[in-house]
Amino acid sequence: MNITDYVIVLDVDARYRVRFETAVGNVTEFVVQLEYHASADWIPVTRYDNAHGFAHCDEYGPSGVVNQHQPMHIGDFGRAMNVAIQTIQGDWETLVAPFQEARP
Repeated sequence: MNITDYVIVLDVDARYRVRFETAVGNVTEFVVQLEYHASADWIPVTRYDNAHGFAHCDEYGPSGVVNQHQPMHIGDFGRAMNVAIQTIQGDWETLVAPFQEARP
């Protein structure tokens, strides 16, 4: 089993984390999480993972509560992880905007 873990900085107050495990060249577990820097903490904005045995997306509100929990309907975890990364790379500004607006 190989584990890969890295962070990509998007802006001074936005980044995303990627962590995945592979076995025999296949992704077996993954997390891709967009985070916003609020005060002294990084808080989740959107998290894609397969923690419940299927690929899904959790969208958080500025209060830290999950607003939506959506299945991705992609059985291949490697493909689901790549879709998550591409989605965050393309939409991060829109996803982070409500957190910026709620900032005191």
